[in-house]
Amino acid sequence: MDAMSLLYQLAYYFPYYVVLVFFPMVARVLIERALGIRPEIFESRTFPILPLNMAYETAFRTLVLSGLYYPLFEELVFRGLPHFFFGSLGVVVGSTVWVLMHPAWQLQYLSAFPLKKKLAFTATSTAYYVCNAIFYSMMWINGAGLAAIIYHAGHNIWLTLADIIRESIPIPKFRFSKKEKKGSPIAIKPVLASRRKIPKPSEEEKLPEHTMHFVVKKSTPSLSREAEDALSMIYVRKKE
Repeated sequence: MDAMSLLYQLAYYFPYYVVLVFFPMVARVLIERALGIRPEIFESRTFPILPLNMAYETAFRTLVLSGLYYPLFEELVFRGLPHFFFGSLGVVVGSTVWVLMHPAWQLQYLSAFPLKKKLAFTATSTAYYVCNAIFYSMMWINGAGLAAIIYHAGHNIWLTLADIIRESIPIPKFRFSKKEKKGSPIAIKPVLASRRKIPKPSEEEKLPEHTMHFVVKKSTPSLSREAEDALSMIYVRKKE
């Protein structure tokens, strides 16, 4: 196959990719978020956060595995080889196993969820991967197996890159606070996850514990000027 034929196949199947892969993915994410299930639940790996980005070796390994190795392995094992040995029926059987394999390993991370949400997730995940399997199987059956591998790899690469960026860049969280009066607008305050609001100390709390408080009362003089001078001289002599 020459380069022009490959480019023609990639351009020809792009609308099918949008309809059978991209739109179902968006619908799946929206439904699962409504159920309280986020993609981060299925991430068994942890990304070390550095001042600028994640560790280079971790990002490189994740990108190669998710973006190159898994698509090539899955396309060859579940569709390429079955198509070579058994034809279209082999592609259907291999794709069925590939579809069921995804919710099978993802459900282990939802053990804390109720049964209804697990069943809803199984339905949405299966429907999503069925649409994907139709797209890739259609290309294998029509002789565009290499284009199927490239589409699968490209899809995983841009998802993995988005995942790496999300894990590497700290995004501020938004806290919503409502005022007491009805009908008042909602104040939106961006607050970083590690920053907490510290209350300002009062005037009494600012003073150190060893500070002594003196109370001076102003009263009318009861002694004459000469008597006060005499007492002050006696006090100074005692201090010396």
